[in-house]
Amino acid sequence: MASSYDFFISGDHDAAKTIIGDALTAEGFTITMNVDGGFHAVRGSTAATVLWGGLAGKKLHMAFDTKFFVDEHGQLVARLSRDLAVGALKGGAIGATKTANAFEATSHAVGTALTNAGVLTSSIAN
Repeated sequence: MASSYDFFISGDHDAAKTIIGDALTAEGFTITMNVDGGFHAVRGSTAATVLWGGLAGKKLHMAFDTKFFVDEHGQLVARLSRDLAVGALKGGAIGATKTANAFEATSHAVGTALTNAGVLTSSIAN
C-alpha cells in the first residue's frame, strides 16, 4: 500500500487547497495548518487508541499530512502522506491495517473531490 499520493492540480492553487481541506473534513478529520502552509489532518482519540489499540473502532487515532508545492509546469502538487510506523505503534497490526485502509479511502476521497471540481490532471501513488 502507498505511503503517499501526489495529486497534480491545474487552476487556482488556493481553491484547490480549499477542495482538499473540505474533502479531509468530510472524511471526519480536523484540519490544522502547518507552518509550511500544509495541512495536518487528525481524527480519533489518542486516549481510546492507547486503551484499546486497534480495537478502538472509529475512535482509532490517525493523522495524515498534506504538503503543497509547485512543479516545473506551475501546477500545484498536493502530497497526502502517512507515517507507516506510527499506525503500528498506536494500534499494533490491527491499527496499522485500519490506518492503511483509512488512508486509501481518504486518498480516494481527495482524488474524487479534485476530479469532480475538474482540476485533477493526474495522481501518483508512492
